[in-house]
Amino acid sequence: MTTAAAWQPVALDAEFSPEVAALLISERGRRQLSSRLRSRNEALRTKVRKHLVALGWTIVSRRNAAMAPRLRYESHDGKTYCSLPDLIVAAGATRSLLDDQHPPPPPPETNKIYNDDDDDPAPTPTQQEDANAIAEYVALMASNHRAMGPTADRLRASAKRQLQASGWSFWMKLKSDGREELRYKAPTGRSYPSLHTACQAFTSTPSESTTAPTTGNRKKRKISELLRISSGCGSGGGGPVIKKCTTVQKKKTCQAVEGAADGSCLIKRCTTTTTVSSKRKKKKAAGSSRVLRPSCEAAAATCPRRARTLLSVLIDEGILVPRDKVTYSAAAATSSKVGLITGDGVIRCTCCGKAFTVAEFEAHATRGRRTAGRPWARLFLKDGRSLSQCLVELMRRDDDRNNKGMRRVVRLKEACLDPGGDSVCSICNDGGELLLCDHCPSAFHHDCLGLPAASASPDEEEEWFCPCCRCAACGGSDFDPADPDDTTRRPLTDKTIIYCEQCEHEYHVGCVEGGLQLQQGPWLCSPGCERVFRHLQGLAGTSIPTSAEGVSLAILRRRSDDQQGVSSEEAMAMEHGKLRAALDVLHECFVPLVEPRTQSDLSADVVFNRESELRRLQFRGYYVVGLEKGGELVTVATLRVYGNKVAELPLVGTRFAHRRQGMLRLLMTELEKMLARDLGVHRLVLPAVPELLRMWTGSMGFRAMTHSDKLEVADHTILCFQGTTMCQKSLLAAAAASSSGYLCT
Repeated sequence: MTTAAAWQPVALDAEFSPEVAALLISERGRRQLSSRLRSRNEALRTKVRKHLVALGWTIVSRRNAAMAPRLRYESHDGKTYCSLPDLIVAAGATRSLLDDQHPPPPPPETNKIYNDDDDDPAPTPTQQEDANAIAEYVALMASNHRAMGPTADRLRASAKRQLQASGWSFWMKLKSDGREELRYKAPTGRSYPSLHTACQAFTSTPSESTTAPTTGNRKKRKISELLRISSGCGSGGGGPVIKKCTTVQKKKTCQAVEGAADGSCLIKRCTTTTTVSSKRKKKKAAGSSRVLRPSCEAAAATCPRRARTLLSVLIDEGILVPRDKVTYSAAAATSSKVGLITGDGVIRCTCCGKAFTVAEFEAHATRGRRTAGRPWARLFLKDGRSLSQCLVELMRRDDDRNNKGMRRVVRLKEACLDPGGDSVCSICNDGGELLLCDHCPSAFHHDCLGLPAASASPDEEEEWFCPCCRCAACGGSDFDPADPDDTTRRPLTDKTIIYCEQCEHEYHVGCVEGGLQLQQGPWLCSPGCERVFRHLQGLAGTSIPTSAEGVSLAILRRRSDDQQGVSSEEAMAMEHGKLRAALDVLHECFVPLVEPRTQSDLSADVVFNRESELRRLQFRGYYVVGLEKGGELVTVATLRVYGNKVAELPLVGTRFAHRRQGMLRLLMTELEKMLARDLGVHRLVLPAVPELLRMWTGSMGFRAMTHSDKLEVADHTILCFQGTTMCQKSLLAAAAASSSGYLCT
């Protein structure tokens, strides 16, 4: 019996790598680096190992007679990893790769700024050489554009050291064909594609480049510049710190929109509340405001430019990697076609070099022959997975991540399990003195419901019920709560409340004409609601051609639990992927808004039909409508239809790259045509941000809603945001007006 060899330290020099550090900053970069390490690139593996040693990691090995030596990676906090690719992903999530206790070694020239009265240390020969390297390199490139040889290599290395010492940083850019390219970023935030252009910028702005600013100074300069950009745009969300304070009676709410490292924005909330009345029906609070992304070119440059296709969603989630090889295999194909997935979310054929969408690549592989559809199921990766299986993996991952703690609301009304009342009005989304419903957590301003002032309100002991908690037939609010356990449901009584699946009004079973027999499937209160429901359900998951060539109207909706049994998992995964792409478009247009009550992304809640006992956060009935062009979603809106009475469109956005092309007008034309002509809806309402109010009330034909207009739809929960103006448009004559259509220019 032989004794296993002991673990021995690996002799590696510590060498900080800017390229590796740039990839370790973001989750996407770590996934890309992990994928590249699995390709057995020994040069890259050595570079990463040296970088880990520079960060304080310990690498040990143990020889094995039967195979190559085994390596083990130990962090300074005692964690051990046996796989380098797994280490990059797992340790990155815990910030072990970015620990401030083990900073990278300083560059050859120190970053310290010395005052005039300080004693300057004597410069070393290397520092003196680096100080002139940038000017010499620029002169060399001017005389010989393709400078080669040891002199050019020495000047390049010295120039890079001088740039790093002056506050510059290096990072890797992922190109559309999957390749990565080194970029040079100045302290001002601008990036340059080559060392030559970076050195030229360094020499042309000596006041900003020759001084080595500290990290804090660089951050302050960057923040001030972004604040100037955002003020020039005229809308929030462009700068890293934008504060908007709103005072509602005795409560002050301060919102700060901060830019994250990946370019997205989050909303932080700090609240200072004075003592208010302890009466159960009075509550002070302030709600949330929707912040529009800046539309100016400088801010738009920070937004992703690549297409929002299903492939790009899979790449962002790490399920696919750029340059993954896919092979089309089907009986209709004369021969198997091979393509490469690019970073732009398309497939580039290896035989002709052309870029295709998934459907176009199938037509290319079959030479136009008719197929049974399902191109995603016929494209296979090297590991044997089909692209359809990748979409299913994405759907299952999201379901496991998002469905925890989510409670599905049944069609029969149950006793409310949430004892706490809401902090904002369900109609205007503002705080103040609120009246709480005794059946649900909803809260309302007296004025928003047309009720007398609080001083003239009924006695505190008297029960009060909101419009949504009243029977649409008799107006009563008493009910017999249903059993939350479906397997032991109580028999229906005349006081049992049932919800209409389309208009979401509630009815007593005894008030339904002809009685009610509980059955599987949705219950609809009227022929009008049934017509709307059947029509929208028939359109879900389909694409409808529009008046513009190459542009189609897509209607999407997350399938509910009672619909999943009749749909294949593959079709559900396809729709889920498109919903993810639609959510990305909304995130590009609006700052992600976190709902304080649920601590969730409000846009994601709407897109994926999250449910809640609070009517304001009950998003069961929403559809996602959008324009598809070239396999990607370019314009997205969220739509909810309350029978024939009213439809709402709370979120509408177009990608920056496709603006000023008539996309929004085309979408509104197609929507109004469908709502008025096919569904018979009377009015369309939406919340308009101040920057776009003139557009909606001008060329789009909307008008601001009056107080009486809002009272007419108070029995429906209309999604609203602070700082917006509710607008409406009558659709009675919209069908005739939209028959001419609009071309996308």
